[in-house]
Amino acid sequence: MRYSVWYGVVEGESGKYRVVERKLDFESKNPRLPFDLKKVALESIFDSERDYYSKLRKEAIIFFRRKAEEELKREDRYAVMLLKLLDELDESINILENKLADIEEIRESETTKKVEEQIKALKTLRREVEKDIESVVEKIAPNLHSILGGVVTARLLEKAGNLKRLAEMPASTIQIIGAEKSLYKAMARMKKGKMAKIPKHGVIFQHPFIRTLPKKKRGKMARFMAAKLAIAARIDYFSGELREELSREVRKKYEELRRA
Repeated sequence: MRYSVWYGVVEGESGKYRVVERKLDFESKNPRLPFDLKKVALESIFDSERDYYSKLRKEAIIFFRRKAEEELKREDRYAVMLLKLLDELDESINILENKLADIEEIRESETTKKVEEQIKALKTLRREVEKDIESVVEKIAPNLHSILGGVVTARLLEKAGNLKRLAEMPASTIQIIGAEKSLYKAMARMKKGKMAKIPKHGVIFQHPFIRTLPKKKRGKMARFMAAKLAIAARIDYFSGELREELSREVRKKYEELRRA
């Protein structure tokens, strides 16, 4: 009989078993083995019990870390796809509301009532999608979520590609992510010796802590927020532990700038 175990393939019968192939397979499922897993390993491929457990620990960490990253990427993609759906719903709602307004200027009818019902249904669906985005983002990026909320965080993930890439970005990149076109245009003008305005913020401008400040204060708030977001992204990717002080510090900075 052959059995797949975490360190390879074991073959044998009647109490005599040996490793015939070495390979790592933590997904092997043998709930009831007719032999002692560690005993066969020590007799065949490991020099000592310490060696056995050291290898087990090392490979288990690698395996489950890879599994966690795969799950994270799947959730990243899901959040981004929900965001795209949200944008399409917004576009559809806006188009229908504009068309409805044009039609109602001429006359009311059963058709306009049906259109109104469809708009209401789309708005209900939109709320459900946004709620789902909030839930997914809070799960995979609790610190980014605590600072930006679900939708703006999802937009950052969309622009970055995934949480891993976002965690690798410096604060200066996070600050202007989403404003790349404006940045490239400004740089092109500067190369020609012309005056150009470098963008101070990209996606994060959608956050009210930046958007509601006077223009002269937005750059300072954007820099501060981006620095905290860079820290938040790294914590979310490497540990997932919520650090509530990050969002408190961002709010405190906003209040200071608002009052100044």
